[in-house]
Amino acid sequence: MMVSMALAGTGWLWLALISRHNRSTISTPLQPSSLAPMQQDRPRKLQRISQACDLCHRRSIRCRPSNEDQERCQNCYDFDVACTYERPSKRRKHPQAPAAPSQPSTRSSQSRTTLPSDLVPVPELQANPTSTRNDSMGKANEFGPLPPLVASADPGELELSWKAFALSSETTIFELFDVYMEVVYPLYPFFHEATERAKLRNRDHLTDKGFFASIMAMCALSSARIRDGAIPSRMPEAARNPEASSEIFFAAAKSVFSADLDKLRGADYIRACTLLSLTSIQYGQSLDVQQYQGLAMTLIAMQRFYDEKYWPSGLDDSQKETYRRLYWGSYTLEVYTAVVWNCFIRTQEVHLNVRYPNEYDDGTMANTNIEAPPGQHRVSWLVGWNFTIDLYRVLEHVVNKARAKRFNHDDRRSVDSLVFGDAFSEKSVMATMLNMYYALPPQFKSTPPMTGDPAQDIYAFQAANIQATLQLLRMMLFSTEDGPSVERKCDVANEVLSVFQTIPTRYLRAISTPLIYQLGSIGGVLGSVFEQPLQQKMYERVRSSLVLMAELLETLESNLHRSAGASQGLLAQVEKIDQYMRSPRNVTHPQPVPQQTVVEPPQLPIENHMAMPAIQPVSGMNGGVVQLPTDLNLEWPWPLYQEGPYYTENNNGY
Repeated sequence: MMVSMALAGTGWLWLALISRHNRSTISTPLQPSSLAPMQQDRPRKLQRISQACDLCHRRSIRCRPSNEDQERCQNCYDFDVACTYERPSKRRKHPQAPAAPSQPSTRSSQSRTTLPSDLVPVPELQANPTSTRNDSMGKANEFGPLPPLVASADPGELELSWKAFALSSETTIFELFDVYMEVVYPLYPFFHEATERAKLRNRDHLTDKGFFASIMAMCALSSARIRDGAIPSRMPEAARNPEASSEIFFAAAKSVFSADLDKLRGADYIRACTLLSLTSIQYGQSLDVQQYQGLAMTLIAMQRFYDEKYWPSGLDDSQKETYRRLYWGSYTLEVYTAVVWNCFIRTQEVHLNVRYPNEYDDGTMANTNIEAPPGQHRVSWLVGWNFTIDLYRVLEHVVNKARAKRFNHDDRRSVDSLVFGDAFSEKSVMATMLNMYYALPPQFKSTPPMTGDPAQDIYAFQAANIQATLQLLRMMLFSTEDGPSVERKCDVANEVLSVFQTIPTRYLRAISTPLIYQLGSIGGVLGSVFEQPLQQKMYERVRSSLVLMAELLETLESNLHRSAGASQGLLAQVEKIDQYMRSPRNVTHPQPVPQQTVVEPPQLPIENHMAMPAIQPVSGMNGGVVQLPTDLNLEWPWPLYQEGPYYTENNNGY
């Protein structure tokens, strides 16, 4: 209770400071009108108010006379509300009638409204917001007029506390928007830069709840990516330690959501839900990922956002392009979450009537086309982004095929085989996609180091994302094979790991936590090897792949604010298996095992490999077979295979 009161008091203190933006001078304290006037040649003594007004009493803050308005206390004047004394008195046991004002206030002609008692307080910031306010005041001529900070009972308006928080964080919001445009935008281009900057300068987010939600969600994601190791080149120093944490921006974004989803109309709410789902991936909160991604898909269905015929009329070209990027970006995230968390896909590409984004420079970034080599034409980065959509559309069908194969129900016919037949080949699908990949312009087939120029680096971002998605598709296609051998599993895992080793670390960290979850598919393939008897020589190869994967995970996890601990858990599991392999009870009965050619794993450029323990062969057991106990098979730390119900008692609301 005391913590809540402290937070509430801090939130109102912000409001009192913010409301003075437009006052350039501070008057000499005046005595309230109820006191007798004093001589003009003597300083006027400010008398203490014997009883706090309703607002100050409810908020447990000091009630003091106003310097500007004799009819109200200073807090009520700052909040622009009526100063009332209507609560029952402990002595009289009945409400006290408020004193009639002797003269109307000259500060504002707006109607006075009392603050609601259940106003949500803003959490305390991690640093002093003075510098941000000073920066915002210095740039006052760049922004639109300041809206009145007046509480309203209108559910269509923002809560006063969050409005004040957004106003006090203006500079931080612009800095985090810059971070988004460089680090997140290449993969999720949900904002038209020129348009959104103009709306921010006009302070539209203080009056438009949907736009407010999407901006706060953008800030939450950008702040989380910075905290987890993303290093933008044009990020101001102030954004490296934002005055409001990612979690506070997250809370601000979700505060506008209503249980009545019909009130959440417009693309801004869909954009906010998708960004909140991405941020939840960053936090490692799988329940929130499902909640906000499911909410986004629900809003898409309710508003028929999947069909351009139902989009609002009068959209200009830039708005249509932003809508298309938002929709297809949400679709790719939906397929991704279905793969990583082993859940169902809520939307299917065959039902979509949304065009791909046009592959031209719309001025979103300073220059989204780079000069092509001699003899080649200029190409937009959206060529690579649209190819990634192709990969996810194929991935959707592969996921359906893999699930149908895994769940072999004997109580029903296979509709897939009845209608489409079994003409499905992992090799043919992968060969087709690789041919499409090789036909891409060269800018999308290499990932040079970051240059610091977003217009150049956005192409390398597409190349890195294409490679990551190709490997995800490869692993899903591999899961459809019938009984692949241990050698085949190791070959595929090493091929995928070797591809990730060629991508510069800064791009991997910019992609961040989603890539760590994606690597769980490789771990699942390697972990399944131990479910069957395994030769010691083959174990050495599988172990080498596991160590390489652990080192890659450690590189990605080293800067995470909330590390999943997958790398350490993996190395600990390898050590347990090593101990079991050294024990004399590990060798089973000699069994005739077909002679198989063991292909040495590729030497990947990773330093500080974990030393292989000396596994002593058991006397007389050349080529012995090892079967791991069940308890070791169930201890793999893959995020992909986390078990547990999606809903708990504490997972209520938005």
